[in-house]
Amino acid sequence: MAEGALFNVAKGITEKAGNLLAQEILLLWNLKDEFEKLNNTVLTISAVLQDAEEKQQHNNQVRVWLKRLNDALYEADDLLDVISTEALRREVMTRNKKAKEVHIFFSKSNQLVYGLKMGHKVKAVRERLDAIKNDKGFHLDERPIETQVGNHGVRETHSFVRSEEVIGRDKDKEVIIRILLDTNVEESVLILPIVGLGGLGKTTLAQFVFNDEKIKKHFEKKLWVCVSDNFDVKMIVEKILQSAKNVRIKKLEMEPLIKILKEEIDGKKYLLVFDDVWNEIPQEWLKLKTLLMDGAIGSRILVTTRSTTVAKITKTVQPYMLEGLDKEKSWSLFKQMAFGNGQEPENPIIKAIGEKILKKCRGVPLAITTIGRLLYFKNTEKEWLSFKDSELSKIEENDILPTLRLSYNYLSSHLKQCFAYCCLFPKDYKIHKTTLIKMWMALGFIRSSSPGQCLEDIGDDYFMNLLWRSFFQEVEEDERGNILQFKMHDLMHDLAKSIAASDSATFYSKEEGIHEKTRHVSFDQTFLSLSTIPNSLYKASTLRTFHLPIESRYSYVSFNKSTCNAIVSSFKFIRLLDLHGTHIETLPRSIGKLRHLRYLDLSDNSIEILPNSITRLHNLQTLRLSRCPIKKLPKKINKLVNLRYLEMDECQDLTHMPCGIGQLTKLRTLSQFVISESTCFALRPNGRLKELYKLNELRGSLEIRGLRHGKDAALESKDANMKEKQHLQGLTLRWINENDVDESNVGYDEESLVALLPHGPPSNLQELCLTRYWGVKFPSAISSLSNLVNLSLEECNKCQHLPPLEQFHSLKTLSLNFMNDLEYISERENNGEFSDSTFLPSLEQLTIRFCRNLKGWWQRQRDSVEEFHNHSLPSFPHLSNLQIQICPELISLPLFPYLEELELSKCSLKPLEQTLRMEVINTATPKNLTSIAATSTSSSSTLAASSFIPLSKLKSMSIWDMEETLPKELMCNLISLQDLKIYYCCGPLPLSRHLTALQNLTVMGSEEVDLTNDGDEMEWHGLQSLRNLEFKFLPNLATLPVGIQYLTSLQTLKIQSCTRLLAIPEWIGKITSLQTLQIEYCTILSKRCEREAGEDWSKIAHIPHLKIR
Repeated sequence: MAEGALFNVAKGITEKAGNLLAQEILLLWNLKDEFEKLNNTVLTISAVLQDAEEKQQHNNQVRVWLKRLNDALYEADDLLDVISTEALRREVMTRNKKAKEVHIFFSKSNQLVYGLKMGHKVKAVRERLDAIKNDKGFHLDERPIETQVGNHGVRETHSFVRSEEVIGRDKDKEVIIRILLDTNVEESVLILPIVGLGGLGKTTLAQFVFNDEKIKKHFEKKLWVCVSDNFDVKMIVEKILQSAKNVRIKKLEMEPLIKILKEEIDGKKYLLVFDDVWNEIPQEWLKLKTLLMDGAIGSRILVTTRSTTVAKITKTVQPYMLEGLDKEKSWSLFKQMAFGNGQEPENPIIKAIGEKILKKCRGVPLAITTIGRLLYFKNTEKEWLSFKDSELSKIEENDILPTLRLSYNYLSSHLKQCFAYCCLFPKDYKIHKTTLIKMWMALGFIRSSSPGQCLEDIGDDYFMNLLWRSFFQEVEEDERGNILQFKMHDLMHDLAKSIAASDSATFYSKEEGIHEKTRHVSFDQTFLSLSTIPNSLYKASTLRTFHLPIESRYSYVSFNKSTCNAIVSSFKFIRLLDLHGTHIETLPRSIGKLRHLRYLDLSDNSIEILPNSITRLHNLQTLRLSRCPIKKLPKKINKLVNLRYLEMDECQDLTHMPCGIGQLTKLRTLSQFVISESTCFALRPNGRLKELYKLNELRGSLEIRGLRHGKDAALESKDANMKEKQHLQGLTLRWINENDVDESNVGYDEESLVALLPHGPPSNLQELCLTRYWGVKFPSAISSLSNLVNLSLEECNKCQHLPPLEQFHSLKTLSLNFMNDLEYISERENNGEFSDSTFLPSLEQLTIRFCRNLKGWWQRQRDSVEEFHNHSLPSFPHLSNLQIQICPELISLPLFPYLEELELSKCSLKPLEQTLRMEVINTATPKNLTSIAATSTSSSSTLAASSFIPLSKLKSMSIWDMEETLPKELMCNLISLQDLKIYYCCGPLPLSRHLTALQNLTVMGSEEVDLTNDGDEMEWHGLQSLRNLEFKFLPNLATLPVGIQYLTSLQTLKIQSCTRLLAIPEWIGKITSLQTLQIEYCTILSKRCEREAGEDWSKIAHIPHLKIR
């Protein structure tokens, strides 16, 4: 058990005993007296537990006594769980059995036998606890009953999370950036270690450097790898490739991995960060270093480490020795953590004590943060002085971990338990917050003190407390500000492992010791891909957690049938069983015997059918089946009376829902509800929409698919009672695709949609996706969805009128796909009354695809060019991403001057031209824009700093299949454009010398694009940032544009399938920055560039990296 958390176990026992004492079943079993005695014994022990857990750190006798007590309390907890589960099973039986069967099952003899058996066990456990209670031989003080820690302003002070990251490291950052950008070095790949104590902020400093704008502009590739304890070269290469491609690399042998690595980094100027390196074996480092030395000149590797030996074997320049924060910066950080609003304390004595406490922290930000947060709740001089003179005085000045442990000691018992459990995750692992809370619930760490309290909300409070106290860090949030995932600092992970060592084991790079009292175990894929589950695990018969913190989509782990059977049959007390991503195809029937099981993760497996025995798991709270080819759920799923989360994302093979699923009224997550494919309503024996009627606690997102068109379907939709599902945040409705639908039935879809929308006020729905809705228009009820953030409409082929979008002030993403009958997005006339600040003020992403008849945004408007000059077209004030595909009739949209990403395919360039021809905007609106000073080439006048050039923020543009040509003079606005792709287009290449930020240019797949007309070559002269240039599938390209020779930053030139290209020009030698030349499938040119023998070999032999085929 985690040290200091035994009180919470005892509390769980008394709560279970109390719940059972309130049930009549104990009278039938004749167990009430024994339960009262047991409850009293545990309450007596609980009164002194907190004192005992404090004294054990300095008293071995107390420590031994607590160990005996720990085992006995867990035995009692398991026994009470058995009895509680049996009582629940019998309650479920009475719901589902016929009267005669129930009478037989609950016969007097049956009750007496079970009661006698359990009575002996309860008595034995109680006597064991009494013996331990009376055999302590030392005095323990009683303490008041511990209360759960509340928020204490946590939510209001959420901005604290990264405050330590921004204090006192500006100079360090400047020095490191100066070293990395220094061109006066001998090595083509410089390696700089950052060395310092744990908790000093080495990773934070590296992140600041990594994300700096100067660094972003200087390096072609930026890669981040956390190495940590296990220095495995193959695994590190996989992590580098994962960082480069932003996807997990499938399992490959070393040779193909090296080949992919070379393709990614050779000849490119890269920055690679190796974070938290521990390997001190030079030979291992050299194996990795050899693979990384062919980057372009100026490539850099940054290493963070606590070890000076690591720095010595990796460095090519003097390591940067990171020191602690100075006295002033330390106090500045401490103030933020320890005092309200970071203000100087009014009491000078408290300040003086605080400065003395601060000396113990040695300038280490993590120690300052955690100690500061601990002292936040101490208000008097006496409390501060007591902390300094008692706890803190025992800490050696050269060790940070004991300092952090002080903060742990001050946690309440339930928080200690929750924190220590996190040792099961690997270091640097991104822990999903809601998953962790479900795991805590499964283990019984979260309990409500009153009937109205929601366990999930209590778990969220626990999490926020631990985050606020800096036990967690590096949170990632969604667009609504909800925390998705987080990490633990390495030192905090070390602390959790040391605290939970007695009952938790983690198998990462090597096997740890397992004993029969081990209760929680986790494996990562590195261990399981090299080994199997150790036989020693099976002796841990009281195991409660089997956890696989693995990224499942590319898992290397594979359990055979016997392994799966062994796991299920060996651990009868297990609460949490994680088998996700293990490639299992069937689940053994014996799964039904795991009556303590609360959490079962089977996601990312090949399971098609679940055994019916799974419905015996009456305690099950979480069942995860996502991305399994599940065809149907068990018929008697209604027996899973405690099920709260049924996760079935991407289970596309699911054909229907079972009858009775609507009885699971505790459900809070139901990923999807599938309506049977049977076309006859009367003949459908499976679950229909009425199963949703009572499921009003549903949260998160729900997808309903298999909806039908017509009158009967509209009537059935009302049975879902969706108006009561006010907690839902996301709703996807998918109607079936009926080729021969009766046109008279189309109108009923509008009725169905009204019935299927959750109603407010206010509505919590933030995401709505409709597929194959065949109403001509949308019902007015949709207007009540005032908090809508994402709206997606797909294959709504009959739809001619959209709802008035301008009323959705929170809308961030809008997607319209395959809307065949849609001609105009808005029915309102554009009379110039729209204000730029109020027109869809939050919209950030707009996607319009395959709307072949869409003509414009407004049904009535004047000629667009005239409109533009009269300023009657409004602008999207925050739109940053626009994608238009296969919309040949679309000629008018609101203007989009603040765009950052643009993709146009088979559509008119007119909306783009309208935006480019805008007059310069005063940056007073919108408020969030950064003013950009630039020169307008059209008027040759210098703009004031308060002006903004339309599309001057655009960073990426892709143009596909366009018959029109974008005028060159309009390209002068694109001063931030970094990536330009021209695919299958006609006319001259729209280059401009004003594209000074352009880094990547690809021209592909056109027989008509003109590359030979260089004009005065000035257009190429301006592309001084261009690093990568690609020409692909250009059958009429005979010579390379001569302007290329002026590209002073060009590092990579790729030429593919340009069959008429005859020779490499002599001037290619002038491009001294060129590191990589790749020529593929160019019949003539490839032959001329053959190594040593080709006619053009001498022109390219100096280029470091050549790929000719």
